[in-house]
Amino acid sequence: MVPMVHIVLASASLDRQRCFERIGVPITVIPSNFDERSIEPQEPAQYVQTLAIQKAQMVCTKWNTEYAPHFGPAVVIGADTMVHFQNTMLGKATSINHAHEILTQLMGKTHQLYTGVCIIPTDSPNPVTFYDLATVHFQSLSSDDIWNYLRETEEYQGRAGAYSLFDRANLFIDHIEGSPTNVLGLPMAKLRLKLLDLGINLLQPSTFQSPPSLKSV
Repeated sequence: MVPMVHIVLASASLDRQRCFERIGVPITVIPSNFDERSIEPQEPAQYVQTLAIQKAQMVCTKWNTEYAPHFGPAVVIGADTMVHFQNTMLGKATSINHAHEILTQLMGKTHQLYTGVCIIPTDSPNPVTFYDLATVHFQSLSSDDIWNYLRETEEYQGRAGAYSLFDRANLFIDHIEGSPTNVLGLPMAKLRLKLLDLGINLLQPSTFQSPPSLKSV
């Protein structure tokens, strides 16, 4: 009999949550609230993996301390996504004006999007870490159209590069080389293979535990 598994996403990202919703796998969301500014910038692939590890470890500790006695072990998934453009790392926009600055840089050009992922079974000391890379090509937009995009939605908030493939940004993303879900912050096909190595099959959604009521603990 396949054991039931709790999947814990150490992220408040709506796009990452929707990646699991779309495949019918229930998850428990526990944002890490890790201060990304505490990590010195590194080479892009290493940087996003370092941040993913820190986020997953924080939530793993929280789960084992507060929730494991009630709900048993879980598998924690931490992730971090950064845009790499002209030798510069671009993170999340801090305001709508900052979002306009970021998108103005990216319009009509190509950028790379790195996502680091860390998987930690809470009853095992051995994390699994990897990264994925996608290349995104933007069409050109005028300054007014960028403002129209930003003012019609808040999808720029909390997203690397100030856009979301799930939403209105698909109107100006010309094409993508690599995993589309990497652009959403979680490369699901690669994640499936890494979880499969741990004996966890995302193609069997009935084997995953429903999110517990953490507020009752």
